[in-house]
Amino acid sequence: MRRSANTLFILGLSCGPVLAADISSAPPPPEQPAPREEGAWTFVIAPYLLAPTISGTSRIGRLPTTDLNVSPGTIFENLQFGAMGHLEVLYDNRFGALLDVAYMDLGSGRTFPAAGGTVDASVKQLVTEGFFGYRFWSEDRNWAEAYAGGRWWYNQLSVNASVPGNSFSRTITEQWVDPVIGVRGQYFLSDTWSLYGSGNIGGFGLVSEFTWGAQAGVGYHFNESWALHLQYKAIGVNYDNGKSGRSAFSYDTITHGPLLGVAFSF
Repeated sequence: MRRSANTLFILGLSCGPVLAADISSAPPPPEQPAPREEGAWTFVIAPYLLAPTISGTSRIGRLPTTDLNVSPGTIFENLQFGAMGHLEVLYDNRFGALLDVAYMDLGSGRTFPAAGGTVDASVKQLVTEGFFGYRFWSEDRNWAEAYAGGRWWYNQLSVNASVPGNSFSRTITEQWVDPVIGVRGQYFLSDTWSLYGSGNIGGFGLVSEFTWGAQAGVGYHFNESWALHLQYKAIGVNYDNGKSGRSAFSYDTITHGPLLGVAFSF
């Protein structure tokens, strides 16, 4: 019995250093990925240039409904001032807000044919979109977002009309805000190229009869902060203020065209 005990004791001493060596030489556990930073803010500033075409119809006061077909060349020829820009804020990679502003002042006027006469109009148009969004899907740099908010239209038209038996000169200002809901998203084809798309609808007869918006295109990303975007944007509205006589105003148009912009993210 004493010999067996001594044998076990000797074996224990001889195995002890081996076990310790095995434990010390075992590979370290794999590193866990760093947790996503909570509460982080991201900002995007993106000035852009839109070459728009405005097509549709409009009616002002007692004048007959006038067809509008204004090309980009006509707009730039008569453009007195323009400002277009896009701002986004994103919190925690989930909750966001955006503001988009497009303003044009066609101060020198444009002559449109009317029924048996002419209509000379100077137009100021401001379209401001403000939305709150929630990113319901996000993977790497790709994401999809649902958003809701409003689209504010501001139109000021100075009109000099000449039709058989009647002459008309007036400046009228109409503004309204349409509720809007939509979805948008971005998908990266590679480290530098991405696709972007957005679509929305609104109005619902609450203010305008109906309004909609669509935007799609590609982006080239120089790095994580700077990107160049080429897209096509269209916004439509069918609005009637429901008034008659001198106060009547309707605006059923589509403003659309190519868009070139640069985006700075930080």
